[in-house]
Amino acid sequence: MKKIINRELVSFTENDIKKYSRMVNEYFKRKWRFVFVFLLVSCSVQNEINKDDFKSISNNFSASFYDKLDTIGNYDNRIITRSLLKELIDIDTINYSKPIKIEIKKETLFLKFEDSNKKQYVLKFLGEKHKKRFVFYTNYNTISFPLVLMSKEMKRYSIYLTSTDEIIFANKNENTGMLLFFGAGNSSGFEYQFKLLRDE
Repeated sequence: MKKIINRELVSFTENDIKKYSRMVNEYFKRKWRFVFVFLLVSCSVQNEINKDDFKSISNNFSASFYDKLDTIGNYDNRIITRSLLKELIDIDTINYSKPIKIEIKKETLFLKFEDSNKKQYVLKFLGEKHKKRFVFYTNYNTISFPLVLMSKEMKRYSIYLTSTDEIIFANKNENTGMLLFFGAGNSSGFEYQFKLLRDE
């Protein structure tokens, strides 16, 4: 019998982040001048996806797809590669010839796959349905020293279903910060798009 390795990675729901934001907002309600200046000098990049042709993800969704290892460049005689699973879990023995099974059960996402040693893995993420997409976070860090320093680092994944039976994992990384009255920010993202293999 094959051993199945379960990994419950740290993830954050949008409700967790909303609760944290409420706490920060309560503090800054008393510091409205600071908030006004911060909004004036802060900047961040917003990358939006056209959602018109997307289908809604059901509360009990199940399908399979093949991940793909892409080469993105060479650095110091090392080949740099990227894939969805490599971003989510730090192992180099992923078997890309076997499909990944995805299950979404209400607010929980499961990704099941096998490595080259025939070990089976199950990744579990807590998330939330938001309109047509399923959203989960793999990183959300904030540092706050009121009136002196504030920074936020976030890594979010949004899952969409297209009308042509494809699944999109839209990754967004965002870093924003403020030191005294000077703010700056940047964001980047990448989309992983796969053809679905429907479960029978």
